[in-house]
Amino acid sequence: MVLGFAALALAGCTTLPGQGTSKATITMSDQAAKQEHVSRDFALVPVTPAVIGKVGAPIKAGFAGSLSSRSSSTAGTNIRVGDRLTVRIWESSAEGLFSTSEQKSSAIPVIVSNDGNINIPYVGNLQVAGMTVDQVRTHIADGLRGKAVDPEVSVILEKGGAQSVTVVGDARSPGRFDIPASGLRLLDAVALAKGATQATHDMEVSLVRGSSVARARLDEVISTGSANVWLQPRDTVQLLHNPRSFSAMGAVKKPSQHAFNTEQVTLAEAISQVGGLDDKLADDSGVFLFRFEHRERVKGTGATLPDRTYSQGVPTIYWIDMSTPEAIFMTQAFTMRDKDVLFVANAPSTDLAKFTALVLATLAIAS
Repeated sequence: MVLGFAALALAGCTTLPGQGTSKATITMSDQAAKQEHVSRDFALVPVTPAVIGKVGAPIKAGFAGSLSSRSSSTAGTNIRVGDRLTVRIWESSAEGLFSTSEQKSSAIPVIVSNDGNINIPYVGNLQVAGMTVDQVRTHIADGLRGKAVDPEVSVILEKGGAQSVTVVGDARSPGRFDIPASGLRLLDAVALAKGATQATHDMEVSLVRGSSVARARLDEVISTGSANVWLQPRDTVQLLHNPRSFSAMGAVKKPSQHAFNTEQVTLAEAISQVGGLDDKLADDSGVFLFRFEHRERVKGTGATLPDRTYSQGVPTIYWIDMSTPEAIFMTQAFTMRDKDVLFVANAPSTDLAKFTALVLATLAIAS
């Protein structure tokens, strides 16, 4: 019996049931790690007021790759292949090329061909792709000089041609929309589609331009002016219902995946959403937040960068000691991010209680 008790004692934490890794395993006796240069596969960042000032605020990323540098308010007025134009020519004499005794003008509908040309009588083929409407009008007027009688020319870019964008996905009224001469911004296109079907903080918007795709949260586009980019002809805007969420594990009252119910969720609100720490199990000095963090943000905290990194970023664990009153204020200033993992370690006394119960059960069986 004594030998069995000793074996259980040696087995200790490896045989005891648990709700996840312990505080000691995560921190690896942090001070010892610094002195002995113990390597980790993650960056461990103890949360302090100074750290909160560097990483607590939310990141408004806008569009990855930023298409805004290639967008301009004049993009919608340049003639493209497939555009439909109406060229109207007035002459001062009823005996002109385009006028009669009944009317002084003629309207000529044309479509920009695949090689970028239009054909106007007495002018011939004109390369117009890439030109503005005013430039096309000037070229036609120059071509008619000496042929028509005091010609006046107007060019109208008709709706339904190549100067349009498409909105698809979780929009209330998806469809194809023409770009006006003044241009069209991303949020204008969303408005033309009568908005998203869900709350903006639950929506993701993708902008497809040729072979390039950029994504952002719709609420970030609304709050970040540079993300509301000018659209270009044949752009596709996709709205997707994609709610943000975080996971809670360990010694919390409601371990599960939890959705963001508002545009922003602080760490304090997240802890409240999971019912708080489990009074019987939790180590309030061992509250951890796992996330893939931006490299520069980790460097700004002074933490040691791990050798291993991932495409999502640097694996980072933020360590909050909730046993201090100051921690309550810090958690209110720390913003959660999509796919964060909140983990609360078990108190050492919890493992002792489990061990004691296991020993007593073993003794009862042996007797």
